[in-house]
Amino acid sequence: MSETQRTIPPVFFAHGAPTLAVEDTAANRFLKSFAQNGIEPRSILILSAHWETDGLKLSAPGPLRTYHDFRGFPKELYEISYPAIADEDDVDETAQLLEEAGYDVELDSEWGLDHGAWVPLSLAFPAARIPVTALSLPNGSTPESIYRLGRAVAPLREKGVLIAGSGSTTHNLRDIRPQGSNAPDWAENFDHWLDEGLKAGSIDYFKDLDAAPDFRRNHPTEEHLLPLFFPFGAAGAQASVERLHRSYEYGSISMSYFRFAA
Repeated sequence: MSETQRTIPPVFFAHGAPTLAVEDTAANRFLKSFAQNGIEPRSILILSAHWETDGLKLSAPGPLRTYHDFRGFPKELYEISYPAIADEDDVDETAQLLEEAGYDVELDSEWGLDHGAWVPLSLAFPAARIPVTALSLPNGSTPESIYRLGRAVAPLREKGVLIAGSGSTTHNLRDIRPQGSNAPDWAENFDHWLDEGLKAGSIDYFKDLDAAPDFRRNHPTEEHLLPLFFPFGAAGAQASVERLHRSYEYGSISMSYFRFAA
């Protein structure tokens, strides 16, 4: 077995605001150091909070456009390109696993990589030489359904594929504060609740999100939390979790990064 075919633990990336790509913050520095001591993956499969679709979609083989899906940010952000390519064999293998698990999956050649995908990847793997395949977040998803999606593609981690979710463990853009502000109690308390559930290793902990402390204050909508359950599912039942980093940007946006192991 070659270095790039060893088991790669699934991960969750917080992507924060698009400015993460250019601001010197604790999360930016963490991502730049992410790949330094690990095995380089053969390829990457990423599910971002920003690709919400009717049904399930997967990148079609070929070059992926760098999608600047935001407005009103500094010009330098719009000049960033992350020229990753979706490898045909990777796409076929992922699609086959999904279809065997009962999913109808559509190949998409239009979307590319939104900022939820290219911002963390451009910091962690700046050379863009590793093939990337994007998987969409189906409308109407739940923690359990995204966990099952992760279970469907779990065999890829044994083949050197980095399975990643990208979102945020707190995401209330109506209550952001100046950069450098202390995190509010409601954000830290939610993160603590989340940590306990991940340590428990069971998706059942997350069946009733509204029972979590200040859930709707942390997540007025759920799409940024749901990608967390993709790598959690890919690691399997009773997975162990390692929190790699946590900091807060703009006060209430949690920049939490996790690695999961079977």
